[in-house]
Amino acid sequence: AVSLACFPLTAWMGYQTVSLVLLLTVALLSLRLGPGPVVAAAGCAALFWDFFFIPPRFTLSIAMGQDLLMAVAFFAIAAVTGTLTARVRAREQAVRQREERARALYELTKDLSEARGQDGVAAVVVRHVGRCFDADVAVLLSDADGEVFTQAHPASTYAVDEKEFGVAVWSYWNEKMAGRFTDTLPSAMALYVPVSGPRYILGVIGVRFRSDARPGADQESLLQNFVSQIASTLEREQLNELAQQSLSYVRSEELYKTLFNSVSHELRTPIAAILSAAETLEHAAPAGTAAAVAAEVRIGAERLNRLVDNLLAMTRLESGRIAPLLDWCDVRDLLGTVVRKLSSELAGRAVRIEVPEGTPLARLDFVLMEQAFINVLHNAALYTPAGSEILVSASVVGDELWVRIADRGPGFPPGTAERLFEKFYRVPGSRAGGTGLGLSIARGFIAAHGGTISATNREGGGAEFAIRLPMPQREGGITT
Repeated sequence: AVSLACFPLTAWMGYQTVSLVLLLTVALLSLRLGPGPVVAAAGCAALFWDFFFIPPRFTLSIAMGQDLLMAVAFFAIAAVTGTLTARVRAREQAVRQREERARALYELTKDLSEARGQDGVAAVVVRHVGRCFDADVAVLLSDADGEVFTQAHPASTYAVDEKEFGVAVWSYWNEKMAGRFTDTLPSAMALYVPVSGPRYILGVIGVRFRSDARPGADQESLLQNFVSQIASTLEREQLNELAQQSLSYVRSEELYKTLFNSVSHELRTPIAAILSAAETLEHAAPAGTAAAVAAEVRIGAERLNRLVDNLLAMTRLESGRIAPLLDWCDVRDLLGTVVRKLSSELAGRAVRIEVPEGTPLARLDFVLMEQAFINVLHNAALYTPAGSEILVSASVVGDELWVRIADRGPGFPPGTAERLFEKFYRVPGSRAGGTGLGLSIARGFIAAHGGTISATNREGGGAEFAIRLPMPQREGGITT
């Protein structure tokens, strides 16, 4: 068109000027077209200028050498100028696209930082992904414990049917993209991208593009960057929720322990008063009904007192505040004290204490170990018939103190011995009256000393508890 416009003006403007006009045209074309069309336009311009304007006209021959050089230079200049201009334009477009992607990522990050809760994050994700990729978006989030989602978030802009839901679940469990434009289940309507966190996968984002064209590498890269930012934000929100739950749990536990300790300590005063009054009445009343009633009151008060002691001990164990005050103890005195304190519970049973002469002193917390042994021996007294024997023995084996408490009761049903020391556990079919705390507390106090306790059925019938405690040697007044 430019050549046709210049043809009737050749006599007035000269054929050399026409070359400049055509060169300008090629340079202007490079502002709108790519390198290929620009080079083609440069070639056409050189041919048109030669055929229509350079003498002799209407032939491709050139009479003058300078015209030939000028034609070659024209083509070279037009091609180089057009190509460079097109390259600069392409770089400008690339820079503009990078700026747009950076702006989109910045706006997403900004809105995500302001979002509160997973609902707010889901709304931000749907808005930004839908706008940047011209798509409908579905957000499927997993539970806080990593369980798979059961439905799309209400903020989603398209409904996920059963087929699409299956594709999303596959993407979730395999942590790979699936669906449209992928090699996995490509017949799906949307592309499903997993949102992976540092602990477990946080969910899946479904993107249903409104265009049929496959997204380019730049769009895929931007989508992956979006998903990375979304994953960080979702992880932050889940951690915040867990922190709030943990804080609430800690406060609840503190309130519970404070209330429990207060109630338990308040119970001690009336229990002590009942015990004192029952003992006084029992000794003062003549033998008969009054003395028997006083004895029953005393036994009940002692049992209630033991229960309160166990509850307080369990509270100390759960709070982690058990710190044994170790001192040198005589094992025989310790076991004798335990038997004396349980004299009423052990009435009618023969208790035999076996501690070899020369048994060295043990470094223990007398009060804690006394309560531990009381709980174990009381358990033996509960489940042994009157007239049976209970053996309490102690010996030093290597660098350990072994204490055995064996009875001739019914023993333990198969498979229950390992659970005896669990809190509130009671053997099926056991007699009523226990709380299931005594052996658990005993294990906690023994563990605080670095020891262990185990239970087995005794040969010939009965149960046997084996307690092992570290036994430091004492040489010349120095503990080793």
